[in-house]
Amino acid sequence: MKKSKLLRALCGVCAVGMMLTACGGTGTGSSTPAGESGSQAASSGKTLTYWSMWNSTEGQAKVIQEAADAYEAATGIKINIEWKGRDVKNLIAPALDAGEKIDIFDQDYVFISNTASKYAADVTQMVEEAGLEEHMLPVLVETAKSYNDGALKVIPYQPYTSGVWYNKAMFEAAGIEKVPATFDELLDVCEALKASGVNPMTCDQGDGTALLVGYQLARYLGQDGVLDLINNTKWAEVPEAKKAAEDIHTLFANGYMSEYAPANYPDGQNELGYGETAMLLQASWVPNEVVQNTGAEIEWGFFPWPAVEGGVDGVEAAMVGAQGYAIVETSEYKQEAFDFIKTVVTGETDLKMAQAVSSIPADTANTEWPQAVSGAEPYFKEMTKSYLWAVGLQENGNYKDYIQEAINQLCKQEIDATGFIDALSDL
Repeated sequence: MKKSKLLRALCGVCAVGMMLTACGGTGTGSSTPAGESGSQAASSGKTLTYWSMWNSTEGQAKVIQEAADAYEAATGIKINIEWKGRDVKNLIAPALDAGEKIDIFDQDYVFISNTASKYAADVTQMVEEAGLEEHMLPVLVETAKSYNDGALKVIPYQPYTSGVWYNKAMFEAAGIEKVPATFDELLDVCEALKASGVNPMTCDQGDGTALLVGYQLARYLGQDGVLDLINNTKWAEVPEAKKAAEDIHTLFANGYMSEYAPANYPDGQNELGYGETAMLLQASWVPNEVVQNTGAEIEWGFFPWPAVEGGVDGVEAAMVGAQGYAIVETSEYKQEAFDFIKTVVTGETDLKMAQAVSSIPADTANTEWPQAVSGAEPYFKEMTKSYLWAVGLQENGNYKDYIQEAINQLCKQEIDATGFIDALSDL
């Protein structure tokens, strides 16, 4: 028994050592003797503080904790993880402004690249020297660099994409042989599902309704067009804005949405788990959440939000994103932090995280996707345009609450498309 435990411990140390060197040599962060990587030169007794966006009970947290334990076994460097949950987004700036010693934090990669970039170290050189960019999705790297004049201040991990997740068995029972590529075809699919006795679609209030309206606007106008609409209050001047609102209103007015939609989160998405509804527009974390919440066994299908007649964008454009790691600019241990992060976002640990929570692998060398999200893989590879979350409808702090209220009223059929445009034009 003792011998077996010792062998397992040694194997864990060896595995981390291989992960630390899998992507090439390390860069120049904190002081490192010439010819040695940060991990090889690291002395025991160092402690790095990492504020995590996960809760300790989540699958991501368990994989990250295993990686931290293995990294400490291999290097003598302890990663002290404080599980802050999603509130880290609000906590990190005040903490760093107050002088709290934090070496690593994680959050949405756009949040780090944009809102929190002043706290994040430029990791461009370390990534280049380690050959890490070869393992990263180009669309994520280029989007992150665009916020900081070409500097990379985040290391993306656990990528996600967004689109329509559906129950394949319900499609088959309704006689649907192909997924819709246009909005008119989506309406036909909804009609067939409704006739088969199931709710065609559902959504939750907030993000769910914002995604519906955001996507439909972007199909007509593109990302830049949506931002122009919001920031310059052009709702009444752009006919496509009203047309998009009419389209979304049709989904509800024709009975293609569940009678409970828009529901309180996560009641809407859970309808898929309870076999009540066939489709949901959301991000690729939904299959895992539905399984966790309902215990359902679903054969998931996926298709991008459809194109519209005369529109600017099609299925090549989507909300593609990721979580991301930031190394704090004031950290004394930038190289050590980078070495640890590299073990999480590449190789076996990255694959383990993907399998644990049915997410997309971050390391492009990990080509086997979990079954629940595998339907998105062929589309994901063809996506060339990256939308902001909700296509920017939640970006403008002055207007986002008013926009969301109008969206919810539209989806609840408290106002029609004209009322929606009038409400937003008054801003």
